Amino acid sequence: MSRTVRLTFAGLALFFVLFPLTLQKPGLPQDLKSDEPAYYLMALSLVHDFDLLCETQDIQRLTNEFPYNNANNLILMTDDDWQTVWFGKPYLISLLAAPAVALFGANGFLGTNMALLMLCVWLGALYLRRFNPDGLALLFSAGFFLISNAFAYVFWIHTEVLCMASVTICLYLAFTPASTAVPTGRWGRFLRSFWNAASRPAWSGAAIIAGAYNKPILALLGLPALYLAYRAERLRGAAKWLAGAVAAGVLVCGISIGFTGHPSAYLGVERSGVRVLDFTRMPDLPIARGEAYKEKVPEASGPRNSWSWIFRLPEVDRRLPENTAYFFVGRHTGLLLYAPFSGICLLLFALYSRRSPERWGVLAALAGVAFFFLTLIPFNWHGGGGFIGNRYFVNALPALLFLVTRIAPAWLAVAGFALGGVFVAPILFTPFGAPVPSPTLQAHVRNSPFRFFPFERTLAGQIPGYRGQIGSGVYFFGRRDVLQSVGESLWAVGGKPVELWVHTDRPLTRPVFQIATAIAPNRVSVELGRDRKEIHFESATAPGNTTRITLAPGAPNEERADDGSTYFAYKMWIEASAQTFRTEVVQAKPPTEEEAEELARPGAAPRQEFEEVTFLVGAAVTYLGEEGDLEADVYQLEWQGGKPPAEWRANRLLRVPATVKNTSPAAWPARGATRVALAYHWLDSAGQPVIFEGLRSALPGDVAPGESVEVVLEIATPRKPGEYILELDALREQLAWFSGKRPGSTLRLPVTVLPTDAP
Repeated sequence: MSRTVRLTFAGLALFFVLFPLTLQKPGLPQDLKSDEPAYYLMALSLVHDFDLLCETQDIQRLTNEFPYNNANNLILMTDDDWQTVWFGKPYLISLLAAPAVALFGANGFLGTNMALLMLCVWLGALYLRRFNPDGLALLFSAGFFLISNAFAYVFWIHTEVLCMASVTICLYLAFTPASTAVPTGRWGRFLRSFWNAASRPAWSGAAIIAGAYNKPILALLGLPALYLAYRAERLRGAAKWLAGAVAAGVLVCGISIGFTGHPSAYLGVERSGVRVLDFTRMPDLPIARGEAYKEKVPEASGPRNSWSWIFRLPEVDRRLPENTAYFFVGRHTGLLLYAPFSGICLLLFALYSRRSPERWGVLAALAGVAFFFLTLIPFNWHGGGGFIGNRYFVNALPALLFLVTRIAPAWLAVAGFALGGVFVAPILFTPFGAPVPSPTLQAHVRNSPFRFFPFERTLAGQIPGYRGQIGSGVYFFGRRDVLQSVGESLWAVGGKPVELWVHTDRPLTRPVFQIATAIAPNRVSVELGRDRKEIHFESATAPGNTTRITLAPGAPNEERADDGSTYFAYKMWIEASAQTFRTEVVQAKPPTEEEAEELARPGAAPRQEFEEVTFLVGAAVTYLGEEGDLEADVYQLEWQGGKPPAEWRANRLLRVPATVKNTSPAAWPARGATRVALAYHWLDSAGQPVIFEGLRSALPGDVAPGESVEVVLEIATPRKPGEYILELDALREQLAWFSGKRPGSTLRLPVTVLPTDAP
């Protein structure tokens, strides 16, 4: 390398390595994500205790740098029913980072990752300079590694960058001949005594073990290196490579056995993820949660010996072609989006390297790694709920660089940086996440280029930052920052198109939606499938602020079958020209298991039953149902019971059991925006309405024609004492009262309302 190129790399490396070491702690990030708690605490345990046991003092160390939030997924392991507890992740990256962690805490881990990534850049440049000018080689290598989602994983206390370095070193030693320069000085001669052309295959084999120890499938990427060793020295070269791999494997597993008694955290032990709620004590372990919990863990989290799922037949089914397409161009996972130089590498391979058998071997190994993730874990091939791009495949990403020989035309390297500016730049400049509404690790997909790429439908439940709503048998799914679920309505922001998906168990023919606005003038367009309607609102008050539309979407965008059931999917767009803040008090959602666990702790603050929702709203959209269903005659009933006491006190909430029979020809729906509910009106003694809109009482379920059901009515008495008539009625929400459709269908009862303090 020329002196100018070496200085350029040195400046670049110092800039990037020093940056993470200067971050304030506590600070960004505020909490530990994914598997970070185990790797972080392992490094601290090695520094302070020189063991891999998880003990109370290890948990207490979380308060020093991450005191703000709970640690949600601390992976632990045991082999004696949780009497002895070790950390349940491979230790190698924590051991490597331990010296830097001793000096810089969590930042030392990030600094170690950055140093490993810069090592990848340098080795990539040394490899490429065999075929290209020095400057172009460094430019391409820097772009390949830095202008990709690999840069994001530098800021994760995880193994991804170590695995990348493992693959890079292995292939670099195999694809690049040893230097012929004569070593000078005592240290140079000492180094050359074991780091030379003869030992190079052994070091290549040893290098891949660091990656394979964390992700066993990465061993495939060592096969091209093994082939090159065999081609150079036949069986002698292959034996060297295998000897290096075996020696490194024995060393790594032996250290693990010394610490834990097991060659890997994944073998021969029981593992579980726990939540750290209290930094002063050990978290609740499975043995403390009872046998019921232990019985359900295998069903929820898969096999306890996690490597066992490697040794089973792959799941090659209808998901594979779709997932393969997402693998390359998916909005959240696409290789060509999150590693822009990867497409250029494939192009250059096709142009200049297609006759190289060892590079075909690299391509085959990469395909094998991808096939492994896509078929062995088709429900989680991208890296789970915490990911930026494809978190699993980024471990194998460096192998793509070794498909390249000649870089021509040279402007392809510049094109890679341009593509990075379009897709990857938001990740590079906000490595801890963007400060946006409803922030997630995937906030960058809100930028305009990404919406032109397909959403990974097979991974919908695994991608954070989205929300769903069920209404009238239809499931709506969209981005959390642009959609807010309030009761039966979906609030959509204005000023830009809002994308969502609609799932239903039967094709939609003529669905009816209610559209409302809180600001005027406002132009709202709703597109579903092949139909689109536009509404112009000139008033923000009733009744001019609400209207109904009927759409004819045509054939669904997709017909899917999951878990034995078929559903139909439609793409929907909502766009409003204006927007305003809207606030509403709604009933709080039920707590999650983790929230319920925290609420049960002594001294925990009581949970609020209601919450205030404020959102920037362009339009409120409510699905009412199919046009034919809304026209069905459900307005016939027979009151078979429900006689309350003749005297009640004023301003009281009473519960009165009542029995009703559905005498109409259609079933009563109990859910959805147009569900049937029971209610009441208060009339004065002359029969004039005093309180028309009484409290609603829900049906326990759908009621078939001819079926009777008992419902406990909740009735609020008037505040003013006097003689009243209580009129029991039913209604189909959003549509009509039964009494409006069938006069005489109500039950009228005379009631005397006494003063509140009456005896």
